[in-house]
Amino acid sequence: MRRHAAVGRPSLGAVDPDVLFRASAVVALLGLTSFAWWFATRRRGELRPVRTRRSTSAGRREPAPPTLDRVRTAVAVTAGARATVVQISAEYCSPCRRSAALWTDLVATDPALAFVEVDGGQHLDLTREFGVLSTPTSLLFDTDGTLVGRIGGAPTRVQATQALAHSANTIGLTRPNNSTDPNNSAGSAGTDNSTTTDRIGAER
Repeated sequence: MRRHAAVGRPSLGAVDPDVLFRASAVVALLGLTSFAWWFATRRRGELRPVRTRRSTSAGRREPAPPTLDRVRTAVAVTAGARATVVQISAEYCSPCRRSAALWTDLVATDPALAFVEVDGGQHLDLTREFGVLSTPTSLLFDTDGTLVGRIGGAPTRVQATQALAHSANTIGLTRPNNSTDPNNSAGSAGTDNSTTTDRIGAER
């Protein structure tokens, strides 16, 4: 009787070290990518307050961030009586459309707010000056035209409402109370409370 030689099977413990190294590298890369994605999106939609000026280590003060007047040099903006939201958008940006629709809806229910959408691709100088790295980015200005906060990404309705409330509190802390000044009684009547929604750039 002819006997066949037994075919040896590779042992599970005899795994090529190069294969193990590559598998470990893939797992580590996936973990690093997941962490980077979580870190980049963990504050998406949340308000980040903006300080007007900060002192540097050398004792010098940093220049104040651009104001709403800088936006007016690029697009027509009518400031709101309570706050103004300027959203920097891009043409092919689905979250931009969702965010703009939310701000438009909030402005429609509160005539003291104003909203304008700016196409960042057509106003690159504006995006650079305000440090916009992604779209949508919503810039919140108080009644003086001072930048008080910014939101990266499309906020939820709750996040947007909280951001507007924070802006109102900031205005109350930074602006003097003019209700006791008799010289301002006539000036308050000229305040423009009209709702403003301007769309700049590509059609949505």
